[in-house]
Amino acid sequence: MVAAVVSDQMDYVKKSKSYLPESELKNKKYGRTYTVYIPDPGKVKDGLVAEPDAIEEVEMSIKLENKNTSCEIDAWNELTDLEDFKKEIAIPRGTKLAKSVQKEVIDSTVFQSVQATVTSAANFASLSDVSNKLEEVAVGGVKVMFNSPTVNGKIAAAGLSNFIPDTIQKEIYGKNYLGEYANASQISLAGLPIVKAGASACTITGTAISGEDTLSGTVVGYEPITAVTCAGGKKGEAFSIAGLKVVDVNGMPTDQDYTVILASDADNSNKCAIAPIRATLNATVSGVKVDNVGNPNAWFDTSFSSFSATPLLTSGNSYYVGVCREEDALAFDTYKFADLPGSENSTETVDGVSVKMSEYGDGLNMKSFVRLDCPFAAGVPDARRQAVLYVQK
Repeated sequence: MVAAVVSDQMDYVKKSKSYLPESELKNKKYGRTYTVYIPDPGKVKDGLVAEPDAIEEVEMSIKLENKNTSCEIDAWNELTDLEDFKKEIAIPRGTKLAKSVQKEVIDSTVFQSVQATVTSAANFASLSDVSNKLEEVAVGGVKVMFNSPTVNGKIAAAGLSNFIPDTIQKEIYGKNYLGEYANASQISLAGLPIVKAGASACTITGTAISGEDTLSGTVVGYEPITAVTCAGGKKGEAFSIAGLKVVDVNGMPTDQDYTVILASDADNSNKCAIAPIRATLNATVSGVKVDNVGNPNAWFDTSFSSFSATPLLTSGNSYYVGVCREEDALAFDTYKFADLPGSENSTETVDGVSVKMSEYGDGLNMKSFVRLDCPFAAGVPDARRQAVLYVQK
């Protein structure tokens, strides 16, 4: 019962992908970060002679978390029927637990992206643009677009008939499903962040990788860049990088502009986390073709000399945030804790969401305590598989 309530309230994680099933969690601890891997598409050579290269899988981290809620029930409460339990405990507490887990997942993953669309008003063109950004980087799976009810309401008012219904998606997302548009299922979701722009500068530095032999004096790539310097930077602010383009999920260079999005507020050293930049040179130098250094997600040519960042959001303005992603771009798993000694325990799993209910008693005072737990892990292993939409308020 409780798991059904929780699952029904978590549209953001529906149709996500399991990366850390419970069978692989033996000896792992709460709060610890563990790695998943992005496959290496490898390199392609001309001619008949094979030149095998080392497989370079990229490690990405996912953190184990838990949310819980608990309550006290006395002997008189125990006399109530199932419907009272459903109305007074399962629904309100299950809903709050679901919203808390979903909020945590949104906050930790929504800005894990390397592309963004910024618009001054909610419109159909922006939905098309952000979805097409994924198409351009070879993200070809089923896509879903989450926007705030306010944004979707404004868009729908301009032409609700443009949304094409899909029976299967309607069953999954229920009343929050608007329909299909721009090759994506359009979903209204409360709780998405609002970003107020303020940072005017972002400094990005990387450790250069030099080539070998005749390319020893050439920068052929950069070590992964996971943080930038941005005084006063706020989570969600976005910057374009002159001359830096996206490498698609198949390892092919594209003409899509690479966007750096702050995944955290600036710390005391003005450092902000970002989705890792793995940049490679894509050019022929001294007759040698250079590309795909270090399983990259970005590329530059020989004219590139530094990471020059320009704000995409206007300082002082606030923006509704939406996100378009391949459904299974989000890694999400829930788990079952071991039973507490001396307690009654049950675990329900509905649509991939598990909730454990434990009840243990206080005989002296004729009371029992009920707690609900939802342990989970969430992340976006490959930031190319989702794109962010900013709509000015």
